[in-house]
Amino acid sequence: MISTLTRLVSLVLVLALIPACTDGKKVSSTLFSESFNAGFPATSWTTPVVTGSATAAIDSGNGFPPPSLKMSTTAATATVKTDTTSSFNNPSVTIAADMATLSGAATELGSGSLSILDATPAVVASATWNNATGLITFHINGGAADATAPAAADGNFHRLVFNVTSSGSASWSFDGGAALVTQAGFPNGMLKIELGATFGTGTAWPSFFFDEISVTTP
Repeated sequence: MISTLTRLVSLVLVLALIPACTDGKKVSSTLFSESFNAGFPATSWTTPVVTGSATAAIDSGNGFPPPSLKMSTTAATATVKTDTTSSFNNPSVTIAADMATLSGAATELGSGSLSILDATPAVVASATWNNATGLITFHINGGAADATAPAAADGNFHRLVFNVTSSGSASWSFDGGAALVTQAGFPNGMLKIELGATFGTGTAWPSFFFDEISVTTP
């Protein structure tokens, strides 16, 4: 006969083999994580493509928490963008980033963006923060009318989340709220992240900050 001690040992071993969970929720797998603590572009990002006087550089004084990646310019009509060097398979993927804008006035012309690229590469979804309008516009190719969310250019960070479910339904959400725009039948394939900024005319321009970027899958 099996002793009581042997039964207890066996039970402990069985329990140890059961995957851990938190409140019954499945833990997501992290495919990519970026807090800009290891420099930029390092190995995770492509060398920025720049026109004019735009720059993309680590900012040690701002972030969520600091540091963050700052995109700015010192002269008119400039652009800057950088992509992840890695690609991520969808569906069943969530791409998230914290973003902030700092500006002295709405007359400072500039837009910062978090874009999702396909393998070609072409932009298939985007969240674009326009300093002049004070709005973030969320777009998914082939979807219904774009959605917008107001956001002040006060340096406070906001959470932008792009998700593609296992059934291929894509959506954007903002600061933990409900989906603002959705699109069924989002194409399968590899995706990359692109961070960018475009600056207009004038003598002063906004700065855009990116931080706590992640890619997860269920």
